[in-house]
Amino acid sequence: MIIQHLLHPILAVLCVLSCVSSKPYDGYKLYEVPISTGHEVQLLLYLQHHRPSIDIWALNKLGPKRMLVPANLQKTVEHFFKDQHINYTVKVEDFGKKYSVRQAPLMQLEDPTFLNSYPTYDEINDYLVQLATENFEWIRFRIIGWSVEGRPIRAITINPDKQRTIIVDAGIHAREWITVSTALYLIKKLIEDSDQYRILHEYKWVIVPLVNPDGYIYSMETDRYWRKNRRRLSDKCVGVDLNRNFGFRWDVGASLFSGECHPGFRGYAPFSEPESRALRTVFDNNPEAELYINLHSFGGYLIYPWSYESTPVANVGDFKQVGVAAARAMWHYSHQEYKVGSSAEILRYQASGTSIDYAYSVGIDYPFAMEIAEFGYSDFQPPTNAIADIVKESFVGIKELVYAVRKLKTQQKG
Repeated sequence: MIIQHLLHPILAVLCVLSCVSSKPYDGYKLYEVPISTGHEVQLLLYLQHHRPSIDIWALNKLGPKRMLVPANLQKTVEHFFKDQHINYTVKVEDFGKKYSVRQAPLMQLEDPTFLNSYPTYDEINDYLVQLATENFEWIRFRIIGWSVEGRPIRAITINPDKQRTIIVDAGIHAREWITVSTALYLIKKLIEDSDQYRILHEYKWVIVPLVNPDGYIYSMETDRYWRKNRRRLSDKCVGVDLNRNFGFRWDVGASLFSGECHPGFRGYAPFSEPESRALRTVFDNNPEAELYINLHSFGGYLIYPWSYESTPVANVGDFKQVGVAAARAMWHYSHQEYKVGSSAEILRYQASGTSIDYAYSVGIDYPFAMEIAEFGYSDFQPPTNAIADIVKESFVGIKELVYAVRKLKTQQKG
């Protein structure tokens, strides 16, 4: 049982929580720069390409952008800003001091649904096993692959006998914890409120709540801002960005993502990583899927293909119709603004080897990357008291994506 699993000895719990602060970031500065043009986005891409130890948060987001810079590069970065006429402010002088006192996630033992905490990898698996065991008539729980470090990657299938299919995944980027919480909340709603959402149960749901377990654990226990998987590449460099590793137009823009130490390193070959291959099996086994939702944070965007180029897909009007419907629903729910479009269209940013591009290339009708809005928190860890609001809003968006695709399909048949 989940509750029994959570009742670890106090010292063990304290150890896990303290591990969140184990990488100090001593001497790092957190800069904020206003970004309003595609040219400025390209300048930051250039900077990160040549100085990969600089961590640019939410690079695929226009507006103020935060950059975590080590001490040895701060003068270089400030000279770069000056030369390119980019204004900046220093938000945190010594990020290591702030990082060391960050509030650790609070364990809510009385709430095994994780609306008030960020669950560990083991807690996620135990929760899913419990759900599958208690609802074995209409839920399947299986291993779709294994991570670089040998951890199972699991998918839960709801309504396995249905033909119409929706695929959802989360946690492909390790530090985006709120996406995992969103996937777990979606599962909870589908199971506990099945009578309320009958339309949602016209579909088979294949949900992978944590694509990147090694990175997620490393982010929780060692380096909160870790993004990639944990592939050992060399003595200095670790990790492949799994959302640059899919085998469609993987080699476009190779110079940007070819450096081993780059935060967006694409890997040595398409599908070189077991985690991306595991997700590929979901696509391959569900070629009839009508909707695919790839959960990310943070930003407030609904992004559709193509990511690798600016040429619009043939049915771009349909994508806009579906995305705008979901964006409006979330605006009415919480007044959070979501922008809808392709990467090149709304972000001035192109990325190759993404899961949504691959999904569309193999015939999945409507793939979307959903960049969850940050509710005013420009960080990858919104406070625990914001989790419930964020996942509930995200559920509204996911639900409306389904309704909009269903409506569009009905119109097309008519």
